[in-house]
Amino acid sequence: MTQRPYGPSDGRSIPMSEYHQSRNELDGLPVTVAEKIPVTNTPNIFSYRSYVFARNPALVRRFIKATKADVGGVGGHVVAADEVKSVIAKFVLDNNGYRGEPIFTSLIVTHTGDDCAVTGIMAETVDMTVVDQLMWDALQEGATKAAELGLYGPGQDLVADAFTGNLRGAGPATVALPFPVRKDNPSQTVLVSFADKTEPMAFNHYATGAYMLPRFNTGLIIAASKMKRGYLFEIVDLDTKAQAIEAGAHPRDPKALDGKMEELAKGLQEKVITLRAPEDLYDIEGLTRSSRFVIARVWSRTEKGEKDQLGYVCSAERLHNIKTKKGFTYGGKDDPVLLAFAQGDWPAPGEITSPWATAPMVAGDCRGSHNLHILPMPINSQTSYWSGPILSAITLSCNIHTGRIGAISDQFALGTPWDEVRRTAAQLAIQFRHAHGVKQPATLHEDELEYQEGWKERRARLERQFEVKPPLSLTNGNGHGSHAPAAAGTKAGRPRTRSIDGEGSAPGAPASARGRGSGLAPPAVPRGLDRVSAVPGSPS
Repeated sequence: MTQRPYGPSDGRSIPMSEYHQSRNELDGLPVTVAEKIPVTNTPNIFSYRSYVFARNPALVRRFIKATKADVGGVGGHVVAADEVKSVIAKFVLDNNGYRGEPIFTSLIVTHTGDDCAVTGIMAETVDMTVVDQLMWDALQEGATKAAELGLYGPGQDLVADAFTGNLRGAGPATVALPFPVRKDNPSQTVLVSFADKTEPMAFNHYATGAYMLPRFNTGLIIAASKMKRGYLFEIVDLDTKAQAIEAGAHPRDPKALDGKMEELAKGLQEKVITLRAPEDLYDIEGLTRSSRFVIARVWSRTEKGEKDQLGYVCSAERLHNIKTKKGFTYGGKDDPVLLAFAQGDWPAPGEITSPWATAPMVAGDCRGSHNLHILPMPINSQTSYWSGPILSAITLSCNIHTGRIGAISDQFALGTPWDEVRRTAAQLAIQFRHAHGVKQPATLHEDELEYQEGWKERRARLERQFEVKPPLSLTNGNGHGSHAPAAAGTKAGRPRTRSIDGEGSAPGAPASARGRGSGLAPPAVPRGLDRVSAVPGSPS
């Protein structure tokens, strides 16, 4: 086994006594409430003591990093096991060291549905590849525990064959957002959002709502901050398969397709476009209406309209772009994670989350193969009806000088207006699934199905049973008009019909019956013509 670059310098695990835990925050203080009604399940905060109580912390750039993956679920893809989360947390805390300094000065461990997540603050002195390896190994530990417990899909999102120095392209969703460096105000609010049973495109609802439309964010019009200048959006084309086909690879040539996809994804490069809001509002909305294009980053703007500060980043990556020993075979929905600054030059937390009050539909759901209304849920919630899709969002109050997460609030807590949104979304979801079932638009296009192999087998089997035949046309009571004999007294292929003005009527019909405006009913069909079929568009 190779030497790990992280861990305590003396080789011994870091004792838990070295961490300040937020659950003990009220120890020794008078109790001010007799009983607390639980409305959420906010996580315990682990903060490295030497940094929590530092009087004169170094003014360095820090990052907040969030990493999430499905390493095994209870009862299928329903919820993460507490024991798996604890194993992941223990591994990170035991090995939270790099060159004598803590990797994470403060961190939390959460789950959304069956996805486990680690979110923490780190300094720029820590190599990001070291953090990624720590996260990979911690998630592997979680997957091992999941297998021991008999959970479903142990290590499901750890799709890379081995860690190669970067979590990006390895399976887990991971993002990092740099904090501003400033002396005057150490406070920074960060919104962290996790989604389960859906794709990165779902987060487009955040950006195209709160960062573009005043009906979701009044600050775009009335704020005195940089917000009034609008934002810059970096939009990524996630579909390397479509890019490969557009570059000339034949869609039914797996070898050529894989080769072109590997070429396009070389070096983890992105195909990205930068657009401006509000100037390019129509273009942004037009691109981001599909799963292919995702708003990956949002920047504030200078007085000249140029890039200023990065304040929004999501894990804009598709798992089906990842090369494994089996090729580009994974079709998962990717379960994204988002980090965004709030307040000041950025939308308030309630403004960022407000687009979800419309109960929009997103791709994913049961088997990753449906469209369904997303359900905003408190943190550490499980999925239920058709496995989701669900979304959680919490805000962190962070001290950017000490690198400490001071407190947490749950944006979708119980006992809030989100209860009504959940009821609406649930009612819509039930009606939609009952109305459409396996049919579109409830289901995704076959190229987007997560479990494609079963459908491909069925399609291939049925394809062999198709036949090429002339189109069916109804004439003379016989099936195929082009091969049917003409009825007696008619020209070949021209069925004899009658109209109310008498044209085309049988010979010998009374003239009064053939004239216009006679006031007489049309004659009865003569014997011998009662078997002539109706021609589309003629009177019945």
